[in-house]
Amino acid sequence: MNLDDLISLGHDELVNITDRELTEAYEEARDETDRESYGATYPNIRRLCSTPFEREKDRREVRQAMDECDAEMQEWYERARTESCTWWLENQLVARHALNGCMGCGICTAECPAAQYYDDYNPRVIADAAISGDEDRLVELLKSELLWYCGQCGSCRAKCPRENNLMGLISSLRFLAQLKGYHLASARGRQQYAGRHLWGGNLWNRAFSLYFRNASAEGHPDFGPRHAQYQSQVDEQMRRIGASPDADGLFGGRKVPPETLAELRRSIAWGGTLALWNQLEEHAAEDARASGESIDEYHDRVGSEG
Repeated sequence: MNLDDLISLGHDELVNITDRELTEAYEEARDETDRESYGATYPNIRRLCSTPFEREKDRREVRQAMDECDAEMQEWYERARTESCTWWLENQLVARHALNGCMGCGICTAECPAAQYYDDYNPRVIADAAISGDEDRLVELLKSELLWYCGQCGSCRAKCPRENNLMGLISSLRFLAQLKGYHLASARGRQQYAGRHLWGGNLWNRAFSLYFRNASAEGHPDFGPRHAQYQSQVDEQMRRIGASPDADGLFGGRKVPPETLAELRRSIAWGGTLALWNQLEEHAAEDARASGESIDEYHDRVGSEG
């Protein structure tokens, strides 16, 4: 089956292809070269990006990597799924060291750009919920949109008189919400499935979280006409500054050697991230079934809602 055919298939059709056939077809397409005036490039990298073909391959590879990796953090995250939210706050490293007590002074909220934009967002409320030890209140927080308003800019941390790390706490609670499936209750939470296959797919397949072609002019009209002009000439512009778009090289946008990707993937697996990716996959499949959608339809919907 050629690449055009594979890219045209959805998840329900790809399931009939074996793991080995899927991976080999992907790698063969990824490594296919094209000679041009600038040297060898790998044109299929852009064609494979974010396709159902790539997502299905990644889903299987993540499951296989989890089975092959006896990572301590992976086991810990699996346990966290069944423990209480208060247990997480007491034991997860970032959450445990994020708060040194809160005086309720409100400086975090006063400094927060997101709190200026969203009328119902108050970082101090999140800190108070974490300190309260109230399980029901924590579950309600993990199901809300509030956790996803934070831009992770760190303004609150720089000004907090108790040197609290609210940015880290929120990041930790987002992780927990996704492990337990509470993120499905909010639009921005559900978007994390599309994000997993965008940022996570880029990391897994291209060794950086944002592929230079992702920020398309069509998808980001708010970036203005200069960005649209840049994107229309992105290969030439990147070469102009010494980058290596979809080509062999050492700089931005390069095609990463398979051996480097393999080493990066081992690091991701041992860090426990695959436990989160796998849970996002399972929660999304369950939510898609409940809404009567295919996983491809679900991916496209949650990526644009909210």
